[in-house]
Amino acid sequence: MPGLQNILLEFYNYFGELPFIGVTLILVGLVSFRAIPMSTDLATSSAAGLVGLIWGNSQRTLVINSTTNLPELGIMLVSLFGLGRLGGIATPLGSNLSNVYLIFIVSPIVLICKWILIKNPNHINNLMILAKLEKQLILWHVFMALLMFFFASFAYLILMGDFQFIQHSEGNAVLDIMSLVISIIVSLCGVIVFLIFESKLKKRRPELFEDIDDTNFEASWSRFFLGVIMLCLSCYILNDLFAVWTELFQNHFVEFSLFPTIHYFIGSLISSLPEMSVAVGNYERLSSPDLNTALGSASQSCMTNLLIAGLGSVIALVLSMVGLLQEI
Repeated sequence: MPGLQNILLEFYNYFGELPFIGVTLILVGLVSFRAIPMSTDLATSSAAGLVGLIWGNSQRTLVINSTTNLPELGIMLVSLFGLGRLGGIATPLGSNLSNVYLIFIVSPIVLICKWILIKNPNHINNLMILAKLEKQLILWHVFMALLMFFFASFAYLILMGDFQFIQHSEGNAVLDIMSLVISIIVSLCGVIVFLIFESKLKKRRPELFEDIDDTNFEASWSRFFLGVIMLCLSCYILNDLFAVWTELFQNHFVEFSLFPTIHYFIGSLISSLPEMSVAVGNYERLSSPDLNTALGSASQSCMTNLLIAGLGSVIALVLSMVGLLQEI
């Protein structure tokens, strides 16, 4: 068992359940609200600047929203390679649910509350005017995000043996090659469908992708890799916490498999906070291109999550064939 897990278990054995829960929740809070947002922001702003130089401005929106999915990728890879468990794939799949309510519901509410607190009602009126003007664009992103959520739900059903909102036992989820292959196909189909629809939107309204605000973009490989390294460490800590929680508390939740459930609902929420940060910042700029970037924090990120889950299924397939993946 990795060192951090040993330390956490020793802490639990020495101090007991309540101090353990308190300390681990504080640790999760620090990782969720400080380490992951900070590292993702470093990687995202640097990647957007680099892509603008290399491939042009039209690709920056996709890269911004895809780079915010690095936490999902990191949590999943640590679960697969570090713990030898399939359950980490539930994080990118679950993030499709988190993206929908965080970007379309929570982010606008947070921004409106901020404007109310600083007594700036004009911004609220301008946001409402922009929303009416771009109603079709908003509906496009909502539809695509929900469609990606449908693909993700089907992939989860195939992998874990049950619908994500139904409690299921450890025995229902079985590691088998056919489930992994079907999950790969489902994920890739979702990605292809999204890219087809997005290419049509780009042809119809190219300015949405080319005229975004690039004030905070800095083309820097060093900042990008620093963000990625910090993110990997954060994901390592979260996965070890999830694994220890599973070991200690699975007996209290015998009716369902705790590890993938934690990843689907808690891991996905934590890993979706960077998308929410990007959405709030771009909603605040009150322009159509930046509104498109904000909404893409749901739709484009949902597509990227499917791609990550497909990659995870490919890795899981290889690991299971060589006997290195044994647990859900």
